[in-house]
Amino acid sequence: MVLHVFDNKELLSDNLAEWICDQAKATLQLRQYFSIVLSGGSTPKILYEKLASEKYKNQIDWNRVHVFWGDERVVPFSDERNNAKMAFDTLLNHVDIPKEQVHIMRTDIEPNIAAKEYAEMLRSFFQNKDFTFDLVLLGMGDDGHTLSLFPHSLILQDQSEPVKAVYNEQQEMYRITLMPGIVNKSREIAFMVDGEKKAATLQKVLEGPYQPSVFPSQLISPQKGELHWFLDKEAAKDLKQD
Repeated sequence: MVLHVFDNKELLSDNLAEWICDQAKATLQLRQYFSIVLSGGSTPKILYEKLASEKYKNQIDWNRVHVFWGDERVVPFSDERNNAKMAFDTLLNHVDIPKEQVHIMRTDIEPNIAAKEYAEMLRSFFQNKDFTFDLVLLGMGDDGHTLSLFPHSLILQDQSEPVKAVYNEQQEMYRITLMPGIVNKSREIAFMVDGEKKAATLQKVLEGPYQPSVFPSQLISPQKGELHWFLDKEAAKDLKQD
């Protein structure tokens, strides 16, 4: 595990954008395409805007990028809560990426069917390779959740499938999510976490006992790849390690 700590969210986002560009360039020197999983929520918006800016967007050959999502809220694409919509608005509409290389989780069909459809697409795409995605971007909620893996959720007990649908009682909506098994086969995983309100939970996730039913972010542990945490000082303030 590698920690990257920056003074504020602006610097955090700039350095993470630069790191993503470096990962893409290095990967494309070795392989035909670069596969990246985008996260939702409010935290990565500034990151996506930076990747779409003149400073960064031409550093990546978007014609050789495949984009996936870690999870999705089952709301129409036109809904502001839709993770894909946010990524299109802030990033994908501003770069030259072929439409067929953007792999959206469908929200216009029954959630369990959408989850199975996405799982089949991923099986076909990766064809049982040792690694799956080149880079997975993740966030962490105040409660220690990541993706749509929430504390004490029943789907944490059954990880037989790479993609699952789950009903979130608190939000009163279905969500579709990648499961830890397929994420942990990635080459690189990067959490982006900012803000003082996440500091106490982050300390428990990284330095506390292993309690994945309480802190599902602890389920993310690459089998062979690398795990990075990109943090601002506010989020990292309770950590004991340097």
